[in-house]
Amino acid sequence: MQPLLIPQKNTNIIQIKADQYTFQPGDHIYFTIKTTPDNDQTDADALAKVDWVVGTDADYDNEGYLALALSESDTNIDFGDYFYDIKLVNDEVKCTLVVGQVKILPVATLRA
Repeated sequence: MQPLLIPQKNTNIIQIKADQYTFQPGDHIYFTIKTTPDNDQTDADALAKVDWVVGTDADYDNEGYLALALSESDTNIDFGDYFYDIKLVNDEVKCTLVVGQVKILPVATLRA
């Protein structure tokens, strides 16, 4: 699997699609970036922790992908290689949908 590539200090959209599940309004989606995976239930050492609620913060696009928006502050991480996952949580399901490596890319243009 290719790493997720995110330019440092940029807005970004992650698109996910579950093959055997239809996201429902109210589903919680959690995105976490860490230097290394660990067993900390609070994710206190996470470099990024972003939460979305389907139907409020995350919506489907025309192709059925759930669009998860990252802000500039969410990607304000030193460039390098890290680990990430995306987890779905609702009353019936607690399932990690994606696990992989993320590469925070250095950018040349830093002025805004």
